[in-house]
Amino acid sequence: MNYFLPFFTGLGASILGTLLPGILNATVVKISKKEGMKHAYSFIAGTLIVIALQTYLAVFFAKIIDRSAFITNMLREIGFVVFLILTIYFFATKPKKKLKSEVTIKGKSKRFSQGMLLALINVFPIFYYVFITITAINNNFYSINYISNILLTIGVLLGTLLSFTFYIKLFKNTVVEESFVLKNINKILGFITGIITVINLCKLFYK
Repeated sequence: MNYFLPFFTGLGASILGTLLPGILNATVVKISKKEGMKHAYSFIAGTLIVIALQTYLAVFFAKIIDRSAFITNMLREIGFVVFLILTIYFFATKPKKKLKSEVTIKGKSKRFSQGMLLALINVFPIFYYVFITITAINNNFYSINYISNILLTIGVLLGTLLSFTFYIKLFKNTVVEESFVLKNINKILGFITGIITVINLCKLFYK
């Protein structure tokens, strides 16, 4: 088995999943600006621990679901519809000029637990990585075992860390309204999800 595939699958999936501006990205940027990188990385560490657990649960559920051909085919069809909607959404909407966070920045000593709490609230990654894992299994990218699970998780964590770092650097010395990447981020994501949609459509017709 090519052990690079689980790693790069997790890396690519996590970057795609966390690149869209959200409450975690907004919070880590806000902390880095107001309190410095030390507290920002403490917050990130808390989120990564929860994301690692979510990835493990996703793989566990994916293995159970994969035993049913009916559920697998249904998820493939759902995945096609979801990515099609996302593609239309990304191309039809304009990116927000400001990252908005509903979280009030509190004491500096609780960033780690705050990161864990916000990541726990966000349960979407579990369903997201279930779909990613089932897609990988159906396309014979790699087999699910102990080593592939570890490599997938490492890829997910690294991709999430890179996405957070990207946002921190993007808003460190750049005015949000002048950021080329943020202006075009919806088109970039729409292009990526569009490719995935076409791949899933081909799989539906030639399964």
